[in-house]
Amino acid sequence: MKVKNRIKQLDIKIFIISFAIITVIFFCISSITFSSIRNYYFNHMREDSINFAKSYSYSLSKAVEAKDVINELLEEKILVASRTTALYDGQYNNQFLRELADILEIDEIDYYNSKGEIVHSNIDNYVGWKAYEGHPVHNFMISDKISHIDNIRQDSISGKYFKYGYFRVSEGGFLQIGVIAEKIYNFLDSFEMQKLLDEMQNVKDVTKAYFIDNDFNITKSRNTHFVEEEIITPEIKNAILSNKEYSFVSTHDGEKEYQVFVPVYLEDIKIGTLAIGQSLKETEDMVRYLTAVSLVAVLIIYALLIYIMISTYQKNLKLSQLAYYDALTGLPNKHRLKEFLTKELEKKERTNKALLLINCKNFRLINLTYGYEYGDELLKELSKRIQDLGDGNNILFRFSADRFVLYIKNYSDQEELVSIVNKITKAFKTPFKVKDGEQNISVQIGIVEIHNKYDHFDRILKDASISLSHIKDNHSADYVFFNEVMENKLQREDLIEKELRAAITENDTSKLYLEYQPQVDLKTNKIIGFEALARMRTESLGFISPMEFIDVAERTQLIVPLGNFILKQASEFIRDLIDKGHKDIKVAVNISGIQLLRYDFTDTVMEIVKDTGIEPSNLELEITESVLLDNYNIINEKLKDLRSHKIEIALDDFGTGYSSFARLLELNIDTLKIDRYFINKISVKDSSEIITGDIISMAHKLGLKVVAEGVEVPEQKNYLLGHQCDTMQGYLFSKPISKESALQMLTCNG
Repeated sequence: MKVKNRIKQLDIKIFIISFAIITVIFFCISSITFSSIRNYYFNHMREDSINFAKSYSYSLSKAVEAKDVINELLEEKILVASRTTALYDGQYNNQFLRELADILEIDEIDYYNSKGEIVHSNIDNYVGWKAYEGHPVHNFMISDKISHIDNIRQDSISGKYFKYGYFRVSEGGFLQIGVIAEKIYNFLDSFEMQKLLDEMQNVKDVTKAYFIDNDFNITKSRNTHFVEEEIITPEIKNAILSNKEYSFVSTHDGEKEYQVFVPVYLEDIKIGTLAIGQSLKETEDMVRYLTAVSLVAVLIIYALLIYIMISTYQKNLKLSQLAYYDALTGLPNKHRLKEFLTKELEKKERTNKALLLINCKNFRLINLTYGYEYGDELLKELSKRIQDLGDGNNILFRFSADRFVLYIKNYSDQEELVSIVNKITKAFKTPFKVKDGEQNISVQIGIVEIHNKYDHFDRILKDASISLSHIKDNHSADYVFFNEVMENKLQREDLIEKELRAAITENDTSKLYLEYQPQVDLKTNKIIGFEALARMRTESLGFISPMEFIDVAERTQLIVPLGNFILKQASEFIRDLIDKGHKDIKVAVNISGIQLLRYDFTDTVMEIVKDTGIEPSNLELEITESVLLDNYNIINEKLKDLRSHKIEIALDDFGTGYSSFARLLELNIDTLKIDRYFINKISVKDSSEIITGDIISMAHKLGLKVVAEGVEVPEQKNYLLGHQCDTMQGYLFSKPISKESALQMLTCNG
């Protein structure tokens, strides 16, 4: 059965309720409007005529209100678009902004950097434009405002009129959202006085219209039946002088008409009087006409609002899909997982819940080998195969590039969880078919059972990651249940990292110090060198083994500063040896592969040598065989460079890893250190089975010095002497000792 995807849907009830409310409102408005029209023309003709005239004289002031309303609508649209765009902070590019602008129906989206330069835009030729001083964009950039909506202005590049909004995002950048305002100006032009007067002639029942100035002169307008001999009676003059509306019924050419005189003001100054004559004969026709027009208008507005609602609903669904679902697999993504877990924790249900974090171990390597397109196809197959194993209680999420999360609910016990895990691991044993080929993927699964102690989704995901890290560190199984031991281990590693970082930063040799194990010439029994060994001890943690703190250093990217810290301490010890008269003693320092691969490693070593005032020939660098595994040619060239500066190189732990005598011919080293594994065999094996002597002989034939590590009993020393080994190192002579003890031992040994 497939895993049940519980898709995050927008609440359709809200849409239905809104639809019903709008329908009722428009039905009521329509009924009231049609009734008002009839009453307006038949029962209140006087008020109608006066208001008709006043509406034209008042249109100029209404234009200002129209601008305010339109401005508010544009600002609301810009604010909605800005909030949506800000959700994708850090993901901006030109193509993405074009797609987002189309979805939001916005004309312009620009992303500025902190210097006021357009870095990304849905309009390609805008990229690179930089705001200059005094420009509205520059004024916002240097202000302390989080957001700002500008007045309608001309765009500096296209010259078109835009309404702009500015909104700050992360890393000092900010967004500019723009809507074209050209059509708005054309719309507002329709409110101009002269146009309103000109339009009056097209009104069917207006028989005449003219303008009377303050000196009672008639100004001719474009009216249909204007009579130049129109008489302004004393009664009309008195009404005009009173600055009040005046109306009466008169007869013209045998037809009755209703005349209205209305004073006209501009900014509280009277500029004259508007006179309008209306026919009463066609009142009935007008009622029917306006009723029909009103009905059509209402239906159009109603249809537009419904269309806007449906479009908004569909766009919100698309935005929800983009925000909460993985485009490649169609699975809920990490953001949806966090929201889902938060809601699950709020339920406080008494049912078993668990989270499985599934890691595809070798997916990244496959991506690098075959390409990302191949990897995408493989991911699709991966998600399908996991889905096929689930049931109605399981929900699958794509957590990251190569990780999935399976949320399980209503399971009985851990055995059932193990059964599900076994199904997943078994399913992955069958190769995946991708592009006519087959590919094997192995998985590791961290399991967290969600108990009452969890009060936040982040804790669940953290514990799942801890359990997965435990598998990677131990390689003991394909899955593991999270427990407190893992968390304690992680906390200890975190403390070690902090102590290690502090010791390196503060050059604290009380926490991080070196001990030195003597290297003895087997023929003379004299100390000829020391190996520097790092040690760590803190008040809170006590003694920490080198294996533990070096492993932490490698995983936390502290290995390079740690290596330099050790190298500097060892070089200072060499300086002390020289000052005490021991000029021929060498000190060996272990070097990690990460240090060797750094481009400036040789320069760093030589700088430390110079700063401490020692001779390069007193320093020996030790590398392990594993260092050579992946970067043999690069490291071999680096070793050659170091030897050219008279620094000797030793190959540590020979015989346990990668090296062979054939490789030793071309490897730039001076000394071969035989691993203690072969030295231990001397005491327990028959002499015919011991190959240590053969290793010594072959190394000498290659011109290499030989150091035997881990010499602990006289029998081993005698064997090494008999086979011409050069140097020994081990507890038979001395364990690692402090700097002071090493100097004292040299005095006694000399």
